[in-house]
Amino acid sequence: MKKLWMVLMALGLAVSFAFADEGKETGEKGKTLMITGILVDVNCYLKDGHKGDDHDAMKKCGRDCLKDGLPAGILVGKKLYMLVFPGPVFADYVGKTVEVTGEMYAENVMIPEKAWVLEEGSKKAIKLRGKVMM
Repeated sequence: MKKLWMVLMALGLAVSFAFADEGKETGEKGKTLMITGILVDVNCYLKDGHKGDDHDAMKKCGRDCLKDGLPAGILVGKKLYMLVFPGPVFADYVGKTVEVTGEMYAENVMIPEKAWVLEEGSKKAIKLRGKVMM
């Protein structure tokens, strides 16, 4: 629990600094963009480079981390985009290709507005329920 709290505090500080810097320089709220990539559990990706749901001997680790409230992100190549939205909404899609449209802040922080999972040649909407954590 202490690790979780520390990760969430660090994430909050990073996002705060990103928003503070961006706002001072441009005065803009954010640009609407669409990104496509692999949905990851940010905690496990940053700590150990895990991109899928199953990590080592732990089954559905990514899903469980997001259900516990850790943040989700989208990995596009080697660039990680942080999603500012409750993690549980994305829990069932860890390791899958997703497409997300939303407002981009700084270089890699997005507030999602719409999201889809891309599977077997089809595009299925992800219901974004809950509120942005801001």
